[in-house]
Amino acid sequence: MLSTSSKTRFVIVDLVILAVFPLIIYQLIRLTIQSHEVLVRFAEQQHNLVIEIEPQRGAILDRNAKEFATNLKVPSVYAVPRLISAQSKPALVNTLSKLLDLDRSFLEERLGRDKAFVWLKRRTSVREAEAIRRLENPHLGITYETKRFYPHREMLSNVIGFCNIDNVGQEGLELLYDQRLTGRLGYRYTKRDALGREMVALEKKLIPAVNGGRLILTIDRYIQFLTERSLDEAFRNHRAQSATAVVINPHTGEILAMASRPTFDPNHLGRSEIASRRNRAVTDIFEPGSAFKIVTATAALNEGEIALDDIFDCERGQWRVRPQRVIHDVHPYGHLTFPEVLIKSSNIGTVKIAKRLGEKPLYEYIKKFGFGERTGIDFPGEVSGILRPPEHWSKFSITSIPFGQEVAATAVQMLRAVSVIANGGRLVRPYLLKEIQDANGATLSIKEPIVSEPFLKPETVTSITSILERAVTEGTGKRAQIQGIRVAGKTGTSQKLDSKGGYSHKHFVGSFVGFAPAEHPMLAMIVSIDDPRPYYYGGTVAAPVFKEVIEQSLIYLGYVPKKVKKEEEKPKLTDQYISSLRTNEMSEAISSSGLLRRPAASSQ
Repeated sequence: MLSTSSKTRFVIVDLVILAVFPLIIYQLIRLTIQSHEVLVRFAEQQHNLVIEIEPQRGAILDRNAKEFATNLKVPSVYAVPRLISAQSKPALVNTLSKLLDLDRSFLEERLGRDKAFVWLKRRTSVREAEAIRRLENPHLGITYETKRFYPHREMLSNVIGFCNIDNVGQEGLELLYDQRLTGRLGYRYTKRDALGREMVALEKKLIPAVNGGRLILTIDRYIQFLTERSLDEAFRNHRAQSATAVVINPHTGEILAMASRPTFDPNHLGRSEIASRRNRAVTDIFEPGSAFKIVTATAALNEGEIALDDIFDCERGQWRVRPQRVIHDVHPYGHLTFPEVLIKSSNIGTVKIAKRLGEKPLYEYIKKFGFGERTGIDFPGEVSGILRPPEHWSKFSITSIPFGQEVAATAVQMLRAVSVIANGGRLVRPYLLKEIQDANGATLSIKEPIVSEPFLKPETVTSITSILERAVTEGTGKRAQIQGIRVAGKTGTSQKLDSKGGYSHKHFVGSFVGFAPAEHPMLAMIVSIDDPRPYYYGGTVAAPVFKEVIEQSLIYLGYVPKKVKKEEEKPKLTDQYISSLRTNEMSEAISSSGLLRRPAASSQ
């Protein structure tokens, strides 16, 4: 028999159980019915794992499928701080700080997080990754990511641009075509345990990544190599502040080479200055100087205001147009014919030609040649240059603009203008992207040339071409002559503006722009050297670069100079050679040449 106290305790326990049981029933109902969806979502967040699969960024290739930008698999170091005991963290921080060259405060913050995964150092070196592996620490891991890699270092870097650590384009073509290059993320749906570790065997669904498209450029790697090598030498020898060179197919607008100095290595971005990353051919403007006389002379001749046998008094090198305005020539000339004005580069003769033409027609032709507006080249950051309408000209403008003052242009604008003469009077749109392919090489899109209707008479083009040939053989462009190849071109030497807003007598831009062969132009090129020392004339500092690049490029493209060419042979036409620019042993020489030395920044 139970005692009275035992019965009392039994009753109390029963009452407690009966009182608690409804609460248990309520909790069961709440958890299984009322809060079911919330708890399921919470469980899914804890145990379901969605892993992003990174697509491979598309390569950037030259017109012959030679790589300018590709990808490498590189190690990245991570940690699982949730599993690291508080006692072991200080020693681990000391070790990692030395091995990975990271600040202690950064590591303490990362390892102090209550997370199952944190990055310690992404896209690190193989040496550092091996050092971490040798620690055999179960709370540290190494995974592999893709890193953008530029196998030719500085070559074309100002055009290609670069990516950040997440392979997102930041400048240049990498930025402009980032969406095309990036591709589409893939996903892997799987499970993880209570510690956040992936349970590979429980993978439920896989959506593969779609790799990015490939860019096929109009650039020819060998012509680019020639251009950079020659420009680099001129930049260093003349101690210039900067330098630019561009080679174009004048009939289509395809850019075959584009180089800037100073430059940078996108593989080691931290070692470069921001200014060295600009593509100066489209972002920097300069007064073209005497090279602009091509536009003035062509406009006057095309309008019939000037005849080839017209004679101009060049005032023995000094002409007072107004009491406050005196125009000078470098050399004192007397009477010169129209061609001689351009050949000898007389400022006085050019202004007298422009005065016959008039302000408004001169302005209209300058616009027709593409000045004062962007060329439309497929590159970010292009500027439009400077060209004021006639109503904003001063009383001195008509005595300055005709020979390239009070107007400013980019190198690409100036090259497009001379291409008008080379291609028979048409304005082309320069472009860098030839084709976009998918990751398997299938063509997605092809860019076609954009060419205007001719706005010059055929006889005007013929006459100006002949005059520009004589400017090379008889005038200031003699250093651009190529044996066996007829060259047409014009030098330019322009004064830079000083700090007071006037023209400096110490700082200049020397340039040369031209095309060859003159009878059937295949290539046009501009070379611009900013603030060269001690010599600054365009014929001295820029013309030799033109000669070296164009001569070797034409031979590479199959053009045979006249000295070794049969009488009946004719040069290849542009539409023929441009589709079959060959890649032979000369292209392969680039890989073994050591490429270009990275020039030191100018002290000027």
